[in-house]
Amino acid sequence: MAADKKDKDIEMSGRIENNVKCYSYEDALDMTGHGKYNKGLLFACFMLIIAMGIDIYGLGIIVTVATCDLGLNFQQIGILSSMPFAGIIVMSYPWGYLSDTRGRKLVMMWSMSGSFICAALSSLAPTWQVLAALRFLSSALSSAAESATYALLGECCSAKYRTRYMLIMTSALMLTPTLYYVWAYLITKLNFTIYIMGIVYRPWRLLTLVMALPLGIGALLLWYFSESPKFLANVGRTDEAVAILKRMYVINGGQSEKYPVEKIYLEEGSKEHVDGLTLRSLWEQIAPLFKPPLLKRTLLLYYLTFVVYIANNSFAIILPTIFNVFFTSYASSESGSSFCSLLSDTTNNVTITDSSNITVIQEDLDCKDSISDNTIFAGCAHGLSFFVLNALISQCAKKPKALTITILVIAAVAAVLINLTGEAISGLLFFYIFLTTAMVFGLVSSYFVTLYPTSYRGMVACLGMMVARLSAFGGTNLVSALVGHACGATLHGAAALVLSGAVAAWFLPSDSDAKG
Repeated sequence: MAADKKDKDIEMSGRIENNVKCYSYEDALDMTGHGKYNKGLLFACFMLIIAMGIDIYGLGIIVTVATCDLGLNFQQIGILSSMPFAGIIVMSYPWGYLSDTRGRKLVMMWSMSGSFICAALSSLAPTWQVLAALRFLSSALSSAAESATYALLGECCSAKYRTRYMLIMTSALMLTPTLYYVWAYLITKLNFTIYIMGIVYRPWRLLTLVMALPLGIGALLLWYFSESPKFLANVGRTDEAVAILKRMYVINGGQSEKYPVEKIYLEEGSKEHVDGLTLRSLWEQIAPLFKPPLLKRTLLLYYLTFVVYIANNSFAIILPTIFNVFFTSYASSESGSSFCSLLSDTTNNVTITDSSNITVIQEDLDCKDSISDNTIFAGCAHGLSFFVLNALISQCAKKPKALTITILVIAAVAAVLINLTGEAISGLLFFYIFLTTAMVFGLVSSYFVTLYPTSYRGMVACLGMMVARLSAFGGTNLVSALVGHACGATLHGAAALVLSGAVAAWFLPSDSDAKG
């Protein structure tokens, strides 16, 4: 009864233009309901985010097990590991432009298909240089999913479910470590050697191919869904937009003849379609983001992006190393050892030992692809627990500002307590709590959808990801250099930065004023 009354209220809200009842986009979208189409699109976009996460973050596992076959030293390992971030930084701007001017679905179909091809070919890379080049291309292409999926999904579900869906999407990234750690554990246990055109095909190459498959599956799933109707309406293709809205209504359980919408309009107005990728058109797309009235919200959201990514990814990227050092040294450490003392006492030893091991292994013709079981189990526990936690937090999606401030304050306190406890296990627990800054990723992404006109959502989100990856790239190098020698100071600095993010979040729009 309540749903019927709502539909009647929406029908009454339509206005008459040229003897045709015209509805606002949000009203027309609400009338499509919430059902199979929305849930199916959520699943497809969820798969795309998982595929992108595995493509980008899973490279660390591949590099670890390929060290022997490719004869890598630590400098080369560093170059290889940085390739995904380089790809994202280079392509964030173009993907944002293309997403806003050519279409969300179109961009992702081509980019994810191309990424799958490059990632699959990288399993046959004869040298580390070729592997680096292919992974650069793969990540540059797959990075399109990071913003385009949020824009497509956010524009195809009603305001009632939008923020919740954004948080569920973020939980996809939480799930990716569990997937590629499990695959690595299972595949690297295999023992085979196949010679293909002069290439020694070993388990790490099979792992690389398996990790590429979600890219192709995601692109295939997207084939069954339509372009964002809001994007089409925004570029003047309103008839196509109405047809897609009607299709959504039918798939969600309605009857085609009962969908009353014949024409739609955008409250925020339309923007002319841009016909050419020129420097001028690129500038016209980005300039409004840094001018009133969008300037303040752009700077605020980009600062929040900077804070959460430099605080989280800088540690998360080297998390396997932290786990290895922690578990290796804890068994032989004194009972009074703190979290930081374990890292400080063993970092240099681990580096020397690893370097000598690489030399020995390279001289051994029988290469062994292996990963520490403790690293696998800890990585799985981290990814799975954060996936569940993020899913639970998504139930509070109606309060994004309150959630953001709460999470950041708790994380800042945890960062201070990591080493102050003077005990390693409790320090590790607080370190896990500090990493919950990752839960803010989806909340910030939801603001990119709700606070910007349709014409700029893809661009502002893609530039946000450029800020995020630059922050992560710089922060990773800084944390790696300092954590073994100035662990306490590094954690206190991270706490201060996260706390400043909580202060900045105070200036976000009130939850009661938030709009879809």
